[in-house]
Amino acid sequence: MTSHLHALRLDANDPHRLARFWAGFLDWELTDDSHGDLVLLPNDDTGFRIGFRATREQKSGQNQLHFDLTSRSLDDQQRTVARALELGARHLDIGQGEVSHVVLADPNTLDYQF
Repeated sequence: MTSHLHALRLDANDPHRLARFWAGFLDWELTDDSHGDLVLLPNDDTGFRIGFRATREQKSGQNQLHFDLTSRSLDDQQRTVARALELGARHLDIGQGEVSHVVLADPNTLDYQF
């Protein structure tokens, strides 16, 4: 028997804000699921959803998850980073030094790279 990744679920203090950010950034459909959580439905062959669940628990340490996203070219990378910043992302220095990728934090401060 094989497992199949159905959804990646993230806890967030402001799930609406975070879900809107990722829906806008990934251009995925934002909807509610049967449990009252927000869910992003991919419009490509990604094969899994991203869910957002409300929590009152405050972040207490470094994120254990980050997204590695890619761009087709340097120009595409620059447009992608600009779009992320417009949607509420911010640059993040994690000591990466001189590298070809850009490290950003989303509105829930999840770290991800382009």
